[in-house]
Amino acid sequence: MQLLSEHHDQLYRYIYSLVGTSHDARDVLQETSFALYEKFELFDSSRPFLPWAYKFAYIHVLKWRESQSRQMPLLSGDVLELLAQERQAQEVSLSERLSVLGECMSQLPENDLELVRSRYLEGIAPDLIAEQVNASRRTLFRDLKRIRHLLMNCIDKKLAMDEF
Repeated sequence: MQLLSEHHDQLYRYIYSLVGTSHDARDVLQETSFALYEKFELFDSSRPFLPWAYKFAYIHVLKWRESQSRQMPLLSGDVLELLAQERQAQEVSLSERLSVLGECMSQLPENDLELVRSRYLEGIAPDLIAEQVNASRRTLFRDLKRIRHLLMNCIDKKLAMDEF
């Protein structure tokens, strides 16, 4: 349970990158967590936990895809496998970027920070946010795009400075 707890967020992000919605990602994560708990005695503690957990997650993503195949068009299995491999290969880089994101967010003006919190942390619908801040939907999306670019540039600069 401790290993699963430590890697919960990474596992969720991995699943989310393959299923595309937070609701589906939470469902698949729940199934994956249950399977990991049931099969934990098979885990070799001399090896890293996360790659082992990713294999379970991938299997449960495939099961989810099978259940969704009649409802929506899905990516081919080959494409999904490539996405899964690429996501795993990017784990270190993504973790580094995420660790710096908090610093960059703390540098945002309060209004921008509140927009980010509302949209991305609380998941409030864009129309509701636009109404709350008395802005058009177009203005809201323009502001969110500007903020994402600010954050991306900040992260890139901080990581570039750490390389030296």
